[in-house]
Amino acid sequence: MSFGMKALRTTALAALVFAASCSTMPDERPEAPALPTAWRDAPVGADVQLTDWWRQFNDPALDRLVAEALTNGPTVQLAALRVTEARAVSRTTITRYLPELTAVGRGNYTRAIEGPISSIPGVPGAGEPEQMTGSYGAEVSWEIPLFARVEAAAVGSRANNQSALADLRAARVALAADVAQAYVDYRAARESHEALSQQVGVADQLAGILETSANAGIAAPADAADARRLAESARTQLPGLVIEARRAENVLAVLRGISPGTEDQGTSAVLAADADVPVLPLTAAPAAPADLLRLRPDVARAEAQALLAAASLADARANLLPRLNLTGAITVTDNIIGSAVPSPITQATGTPLISIPLFDWGARIADVRANRSRFQQRLVEYRQTVITAVGEASNAITSLEQGRQRLASAQRAEQAAEAATRGSRAAYDAGIQSLADRLRSEQQLIDARLTRINAEQAQASAAIATYRAFGGGPAINDDLTAANLQRANGGQGS
Repeated sequence: MSFGMKALRTTALAALVFAASCSTMPDERPEAPALPTAWRDAPVGADVQLTDWWRQFNDPALDRLVAEALTNGPTVQLAALRVTEARAVSRTTITRYLPELTAVGRGNYTRAIEGPISSIPGVPGAGEPEQMTGSYGAEVSWEIPLFARVEAAAVGSRANNQSALADLRAARVALAADVAQAYVDYRAARESHEALSQQVGVADQLAGILETSANAGIAAPADAADARRLAESARTQLPGLVIEARRAENVLAVLRGISPGTEDQGTSAVLAADADVPVLPLTAAPAAPADLLRLRPDVARAEAQALLAAASLADARANLLPRLNLTGAITVTDNIIGSAVPSPITQATGTPLISIPLFDWGARIADVRANRSRFQQRLVEYRQTVITAVGEASNAITSLEQGRQRLASAQRAEQAAEAATRGSRAAYDAGIQSLADRLRSEQQLIDARLTRINAEQAQASAAIATYRAFGGGPAINDDLTAANLQRANGGQGS
């Protein structure tokens, strides 16, 4: 008999270990589609640094603005708060499968209201009109995580944290790129406004000369009218550049968590100072196509969402299987009033409970099917995210290379215009060229300068878009991340 009981206990223990180790996680995992081995249209050069890439503009004002945005930007602060939330939710999920210990206290009070009070031999307290007993102790409850429920919970918790951290990294990548783009737009608008103002002045002077010549009968009135038309047409472009500069300035304020118009004097002075459009020449693709899987925050988030859906599917499958709960308690009972019990009593109880779903399988199976469909959707979304990332990176590299060629041509055109203008000025000083011809040469130089400014803006925008497409941004584990997470936790550690 003792051998049979021992064998039964061994068999039960083995079955429990087997049930606890059986996994309900799906076998599929997020898989990327085939990726190109190299980028088309990619410039050939040395490797570039993705971390803190905006510093390569060599513009202290831009460095200052990006640092302020990464520290105080609302988008980064919200993403950091979501990281804190995800970590708390993950801890809650894991602790569901730990034993719960509760301290309890109870009391039982009785009092005789009517009728005679008599003593019953052998029954303690039978002749007492008022009695009260109290009990205290501890109760424990534990659902044993069968069928690898802990594994599913751990996978889901890690995926939830990974998704939130990917969102934080994505927010910082986007914020750095948005600040750099707004700054480039601001500088381009101001420099274009200055050059266009010079062109308007030259056009006004040329139109005045032709109008005077037309009045004197030397020039045709149609030429004078056309010159005036060109001058006024150039002047109509000035308000648009003022609007663009103000828009970019307001964007810089909003990205840094500041209301437009409330900039401190230091920042206002930096922005008001004259400066050229910052240029960032990229001589090579930042990374190979296969590296996008680890560089792009949206790819990391899509992978995390797929794993989170896999954990939900595993949990739904486990709900079709039996559950085992263990409850127990240790209580001490003693008299408070009267003598209902002869002496303090200490009791220990234990109750195993096995529950098996029987008549609600329809709902549970439907839940499994719904979660399986969500998991398959996340797998498709992961592949689509990878494909989209490759497309964005390829487009950015193509724009980068074409922008480089355009800027080189614009710079050569400006150099040629400068040489022509120097010759025109010399000819005018020698008295062999009219003032009108010299002014036309000055106009051509300003046109070439405006074209170069636009090319610089386009090239800088292409470089920014390239770094954004490759997930370039601040260092992942740096002081800014710690500061944002600490702020999200109210000044406490994360």
